[in-house]
Amino acid sequence: MKRTLIQPIIIVLLAFGLAVAPSLAWLVKNIGAPNLVVIDVRTDANYAFAHLPGAVSLPYFTGCKVMNKEKMCRLMPTPPEFSKMMRSPGVNQSSHVVIYGQGNTISDATQGTSATWVMEAMGVENVSYLDGGFTKWTFEGRKVVKTVPAPQAGNFTAKPDMSKVATLDDVIANLKTKKAIFLDARSPVQHFGASKEAAVMRFGHIPGSLNFPAPFMSNAGANRAPATIKSSKELEVMARGVGLPAARARPVIVYCNSAQFAGMGYFVLHDILGYRNVKVYDGSMLEYAQHNLPLVKFAWGFVTK
Repeated sequence: MKRTLIQPIIIVLLAFGLAVAPSLAWLVKNIGAPNLVVIDVRTDANYAFAHLPGAVSLPYFTGCKVMNKEKMCRLMPTPPEFSKMMRSPGVNQSSHVVIYGQGNTISDATQGTSATWVMEAMGVENVSYLDGGFTKWTFEGRKVVKTVPAPQAGNFTAKPDMSKVATLDDVIANLKTKKAIFLDARSPVQHFGASKEAAVMRFGHIPGSLNFPAPFMSNAGANRAPATIKSSKELEVMARGVGLPAARARPVIVYCNSAQFAGMGYFVLHDILGYRNVKVYDGSMLEYAQHNLPLVKFAWGFVTK
């Protein structure tokens, strides 16, 4: 499987060691290639204003728009839903899918990376994330268009990989076994229980969790720069600093409030730093806090070796 981060200007060898990411110039040259599908996850309005040549619109998908019977938010669609979603923009089993968002804020960056996680977990074999998104593209003076393509329907069929998705049962089991590291991608004030999202029922974090906030993984908001992900060297230092082990085989379960920030955590750990056993807890705190399960406040996670 090929997982890549498309970073403008330079070619980057991912620490994961599986692929050399194509440069932005590569994308410019290959837009329109028969097997390339570029997906714009911005809003309909932003897409209509201007988009990358040949890009199809698929606004950031979230199960929160359609609550299930437990009134739970999910990012992961069902396999039939996802198959239909991918066929419409022309995705085939062999397609190379490139995802981009607006690229201004941490929300933009986490939308793109969590969409990438969903695609990986649903069996898209070759998927890349355009780092810095539409903003970085336009800052470099690249061509944008209003033309809406009409792709031929694809033949993609979802093949879920549940090794990338954690359920509530997985989380409960790990509270006992402690085999996996819990990693909270929320802000420190939410992690320590000083505040919370309104929709999350209780304060605090899952016992033993390390805190690696998704906003710290990006350069979003720094000197009005596009929301690019920090370098692998910077992320490696941060990972050690928050207590993640150097050993890449240790299981990690990433969570946040709704799995969106956790998607960024997955992308950084799995696709950039090369942790081989990373799952996103799709229900995250919106689900966990509804149950009579332990939460702690103002406590540091354990430091791993």
